[in-house]
Amino acid sequence: MRLIRNGVRRWVYILPVFHLCACFVSMIGYVIPSLEYWAIAFTYILMLDLPISVVAYALAWKHPAIATTWIFVVGTLWWYGLSRGVEFVFIDSGLVEQPLIPKP
Repeated sequence: MRLIRNGVRRWVYILPVFHLCACFVSMIGYVIPSLEYWAIAFTYILMLDLPISVVAYALAWKHPAIATTWIFVVGTLWWYGLSRGVEFVFIDSGLVEQPLIPKP
């Protein structure tokens, strides 16, 4: 049984996985006191997720756990959507003559 279909491009998962790993690394800075300097990464994550992080900025004053969860979940989905959009616009529409990963 194959779990990966033919023709599925796995590179669209690179940015969402990178975002999720960066979120986890920044949360390590909040949990482990000796690594608190890693927590500054969450500030940069909020800046990079700017259209999505507007909701987190609004929620953070009274509900910081919900705001953090919002950035983890919706921010990762945002980067997945951006990757899929790039795939659709540049590869599936034919703007790029030779795709990064050839279709079988």
